[in-house]
Amino acid sequence: MKNTAGKGLFIGLSWAAFIIVLAISLLTIYLVYPRIASIHRVLPIVLWAIFGLGVVVVGGGLLLITIASLTGLDVLYPHNGKSITMRVLFPVVVGFGGFLGWEKIRLMDAFVATNNALLWAQRKRLSGKRILVLLPHCLQFHDCQWRITHDIENCRRCGKCVIADIAELGDRFGTAIRVATGGTLARKVVGDYRPTLILAVACGRDLSSGVIDSHPIPVFGIPNERPHGPCFDTTVDVRRLAELLEMLLPKPSADAESK
Repeated sequence: MKNTAGKGLFIGLSWAAFIIVLAISLLTIYLVYPRIASIHRVLPIVLWAIFGLGVVVVGGGLLLITIASLTGLDVLYPHNGKSITMRVLFPVVVGFGGFLGWEKIRLMDAFVATNNALLWAQRKRLSGKRILVLLPHCLQFHDCQWRITHDIENCRRCGKCVIADIAELGDRFGTAIRVATGGTLARKVVGDYRPTLILAVACGRDLSSGVIDSHPIPVFGIPNERPHGPCFDTTVDVRRLAELLEMLLPKPSADAESK
């Protein structure tokens, strides 16, 4: 999948955090080992077994995520397992990266890029039967009198913003498109429509929270472009949105095409 820059940052920080936690755990075991061994000779075995299991589960999951995101190979199973792991990694990486001096918005963008790469690796297993394209209201030209928050068909397609092009994508692909003014309305839209897959356009902060809040519904995040600053006359690469729809929508069967 194109435009997934940043996943290397997220994966790298995930491994760095894992190694640090591993080192701290080993140091802790080393310090408490004599005390535990003096209590009962079986306790050290139990302690090492728990430690080893944790290393295998966490390290193995992180290894599979690394392989899937960097190579595009579908090695993750099940899908929900990936989602749970990413939900755990997100606060760890944001906290650890922030401690190291990385900007929070860059870490959020990296999380979204990694999530997209993992979904792309699993794309053959995703259901495109009910795709919802979810847009922020700031894509609309700020001085437009035709509000499209509740119905994108109110767009007069004047061409002053990308809403017209996206509305045409909805006509072309027959895909539901909704515009939300914030996280609360976005969650309501998702709850009402009950999609099997979401293509969301927003800033990195809203996308990262949306990916987590929408679980277990998979979300492809498409960062918007902000030539005039945040939340004002933003835009998005419509061609990228069209490419995703083309790839993810169910293909008609041979019988359907012949009719």
